[in-house]
Amino acid sequence: MPAKLKVYCNEDDALLYWSIAKPIPDCRGFAIERKITRQGQTQEARAFLPNRTGFEGEKIPTPPDGKPVLKPSTEWPFQRFNWTDHDANTGDKVSYRIVPMVGKAGDLKPAEDQASDWSGPRALGEQKSERFQSFFNRGFVMSQFMARYLAENKLTPKKFKDNINDDTEAKIKRFLGGDLRKAVLDQLESAANEKREIYLAMFELSDPELVAGLVKLGKRAHLVLANGSITAKKGEGAANARKRDENADARKKLIRAKVDVALHDRFLSPGALGHNKFMVGMDKKGKPATAWTGSTNWASTGLCTQVNNGLLINDPQVAAVYFQQWKLLRAAKSAFPTTLTTSNSKPHNVGKDVTVWFTRANKKVDLAALDDAVKGAKEGVLFLMFMPGSAGLLTTVTRMSGDPKLYVRGVVSTLPNGTGDESALDVTIVNNDQHKALHLDIIQPEGVKHPFANFAAEVTRKQFLGEVGHAIIHSKVAVVDPFGANPVVITGSHNFSASASSKNDENFIIIRGDKELAEAYAVNIEAAYEHYVYRAYLEQTNNKPFNGLKDNDAWQGPKLKAAQQELEFWGL
Repeated sequence: MPAKLKVYCNEDDALLYWSIAKPIPDCRGFAIERKITRQGQTQEARAFLPNRTGFEGEKIPTPPDGKPVLKPSTEWPFQRFNWTDHDANTGDKVSYRIVPMVGKAGDLKPAEDQASDWSGPRALGEQKSERFQSFFNRGFVMSQFMARYLAENKLTPKKFKDNINDDTEAKIKRFLGGDLRKAVLDQLESAANEKREIYLAMFELSDPELVAGLVKLGKRAHLVLANGSITAKKGEGAANARKRDENADARKKLIRAKVDVALHDRFLSPGALGHNKFMVGMDKKGKPATAWTGSTNWASTGLCTQVNNGLLINDPQVAAVYFQQWKLLRAAKSAFPTTLTTSNSKPHNVGKDVTVWFTRANKKVDLAALDDAVKGAKEGVLFLMFMPGSAGLLTTVTRMSGDPKLYVRGVVSTLPNGTGDESALDVTIVNNDQHKALHLDIIQPEGVKHPFANFAAEVTRKQFLGEVGHAIIHSKVAVVDPFGANPVVITGSHNFSASASSKNDENFIIIRGDKELAEAYAVNIEAAYEHYVYRAYLEQTNNKPFNGLKDNDAWQGPKLKAAQQELEFWGL
């Protein structure tokens, strides 16, 4: 019986899931064949995707240039049932098929009678509706790509971070920033060219490109700019500490350019954070037309070294909701008047499919709304979180993961109790002959500590936190039943935490029924989960990692059994 294949896309990745009815005799894995027409080209290219992992015990000489050895998956097949094609980019048109490879290592042949059909063509980033458009970066500093980049350029993680705005690192910054960086800059550029006004509520502002974009707008840019995250010095006191400004350099440049921003806008920290990062774009008549939200701070770290997302909303009614909040924040200055918290404590509904929430709110009504949205799951929940704490949405999804009918997967940048919280949940990770049930539904990011097989040692969690920043995963997003009848997407600045509810300026949006948007976010979340789950496995077990593919067919049964719920969730 032929293999079955499903392909899902967002604007930057294609995610493949496939299944077989039962183990295939002598199957050493699967080759992935791709047809691709690159953006702006007419010629279609057809080839098998490469794999970096060879067979166990195979001697692989290291090339003089030190780059990893890759071979087509017809020679080094994939011994798994999913793969993310990161080589596909925005505007590319792709189609795939899965081909079982049978025989022995070094003498593999395709089992064409059991190959999948070609998937239907998909154009990355193509959406039927432009009402909601999602954008993602490639902020995986703990990765094989970055391990080799740092080694080739003789950079420590700290030097990389410190130099990221230098001309020498312009290429890597563009790569890591991905479509997210480009989309933000495009919003500023189009507003400047069309002489339109924009209104922003910002927590952090330091990226030189973004500051330059606002400077170009001049008096047509209007900011409520917070003072960042300030920690009081010993004996200083909160009131005096609150006079300090982490955005001082950017603020001075903006004021000189006649941007509408005050010397002291919304100085809440320490004690609270003016944590919003939303933007409202006006039309040429001066009325709200678009809104931008998501998790991305307007700093180079937000664009490049953290996993983040952005959401462009082309809906005047939704934009008007964000603009009204901007006006309330501007009027509040550095306080939380009753008018603000009362307004925040009510849902802002636009039709039946969109709800916007702002905080700080009374009696945790925003957290109750988050719980209600997620608890409605019938198939599963996917999520990325930064620091949700122990009294927010993470508690809800942790409990839900105990339901065998639900597929729950996510990455949390910092769990309340560290890796100990990974022990709350069960998922089977199959590592060659070791079929051990581990607690890895919800994981905390880690890098590869030691080189093995064809893998280089990476920036570790400890190095990242000490030298790059405190956010590895900075996205705050949850997707409920992405392939069901009523998908739900939740994203914004809100950390899904109690402090975000009761202390800070925050926002999140709940979008119901947009299947394309749910698919895009699901692909992004799954890519982050797959990136870190094996690293989490190594961290938990302290076992020797696998050193290559197995030259037998025994690997299929355990992995197929372990992937059953996952394959069902992804439509197989």
